Amino acid sequence: MGKVAAFFSGLKEKWQDQSRIKKIIWILAILSILFVSGTVYYLNTRVQYDVLFTGLSEGDAGTIADELKQENVPYKLADNGQTIMVDKTQVDQVRIQLAEDNKLPNSSQGFELFDNSNVMTTDADRRIMYQRALTGELEKAIDALSEVQTSKVMLVTPKESVFADSDDGDSSKPAKASIVLTLKSGGISNQAVQGIVALTAGAVENLDQQHIKVVDSQGNVLFNGKKGSSSLVSANDKYLTIKQSYEKSLQKKIHNLLDPIYGKKNVEVSINLDMNFDSVKNKTVTYENPQIRSEKTDSETNGNTTQNTQTGEANNNASNQTGNNNGASQSSSRTVNNELNTSTTDTIRAPGSINRMTTSVIIADGVSGADRKRIKKLVSAAIGYNRGRGDSLQVQGVNFAKHNKKPHRTAKKQKKSSNWNIWAYIGLGVAALVLIGTIVFLIMRFRRRRLEEEYEDYEDEAAPTADVTADTATKYPEEQKPEKEDKKPLVKPAKPSKEQELNKRTRDYAKENPEEVADLLKAWMKEDNKG
Repeated sequence: MGKVAAFFSGLKEKWQDQSRIKKIIWILAILSILFVSGTVYYLNTRVQYDVLFTGLSEGDAGTIADELKQENVPYKLADNGQTIMVDKTQVDQVRIQLAEDNKLPNSSQGFELFDNSNVMTTDADRRIMYQRALTGELEKAIDALSEVQTSKVMLVTPKESVFADSDDGDSSKPAKASIVLTLKSGGISNQAVQGIVALTAGAVENLDQQHIKVVDSQGNVLFNGKKGSSSLVSANDKYLTIKQSYEKSLQKKIHNLLDPIYGKKNVEVSINLDMNFDSVKNKTVTYENPQIRSEKTDSETNGNTTQNTQTGEANNNASNQTGNNNGASQSSSRTVNNELNTSTTDTIRAPGSINRMTTSVIIADGVSGADRKRIKKLVSAAIGYNRGRGDSLQVQGVNFAKHNKKPHRTAKKQKKSSNWNIWAYIGLGVAALVLIGTIVFLIMRFRRRRLEEEYEDYEDEAAPTADVTADTATKYPEEQKPEKEDKKPLVKPAKPSKEQELNKRTRDYAKENPEEVADLLKAWMKEDNKG
């Protein structure tokens, strides 16, 4: 204990021997070390949360939260309870653990339901388990689509019977399916809906597509089971895609022509196509070079009748009768059947013809009239300009507005970066050090001025009178050398004493080095206090 007391006593004496400036420097250094150490410790030991699951329902969020509480895993809730966040280093581990416990959100059980079956399971239970398993497998398959967030499948399957005609008539009823889709932002394409319908119809026995209904979470009917129910939407999407693709290809042609001349960012092109997507079918039948296939001639005479009949192929009479030629009246008829060469042409005009095309080209710098005409000729040849169908082409030179383009941020949420927090703490630390340094500087400056004032006051008080020469001169007026009175003055200038020189040197040194003098005076005062 004595050594410890002696150590602290010596430390206390050393501390008291330090000047005020050194004490302030030591205190600031210790505080800075503690602040930086605390900041580094906090940044290294704090929990950085990352998203475990998002877009959860209330039931799924409650189930996962209870599981995390049981496992003593710290978590945070965000987005009104729809997002659960855990320690960034434990995200993968927690997900694997929840998957092993079959507690993942929206996790539909498939045929793994039969893993828990036993010999006591009845046929009715197995039938229900099979329907649940099939529903779960369909939900898993539908959820795998990039456009679908979650799905819910409901199946109605008829009761199987070993008899051809069941009394309850369930075996004659078709299977039915209803699907509810929760879509991600951007919607779902008609091709994806058709794929879901085909997948469901192929997975369920005796299920026809006309008995499948698909709706989204907003209640919009995506497929109502009727053939061609979504064909109109599909056709519109298809034709719109064709139109946009054609417009982009024409714009690219114009850019390929003008960009090398005026620069890539100095040309803007806009093309609008009025297209006809009506499908037209024409049928043309042509008859050429008729040939006589058969001929029939009838002759009749009243009175003395004479009949002359000729039938059969041309130049090949099947019968020929001739009678007397003394009749009062006569009639005849001839029938000719021709063989025709028939040519039938079916013409189908594919949809997608252009009714009218309007094109606008803007050049960044002004263009002259000759350049405008030349550009019109180039563009007209590149895009297939046709004045007969009412096409329009405009070329103008306009000065583009200059502005700084800022990068666009995605609609997706960005994760919080820990680097920003680190730099923020470092900035706060630097600001604190600058503030403390400024305060110390002001204190030192104020203290220096105060010491200078004290030394000036001390100089005024300690300076001896300079009138000593007058007293010494009157003390021995004429006793020493009266014979030389006329050659030397009575009063000789007194030389400064050693004490005066020492005081002057001390004052000069104090003015030049006030801090060292202040430290020396403090040390003397401490020694006096100790004595």
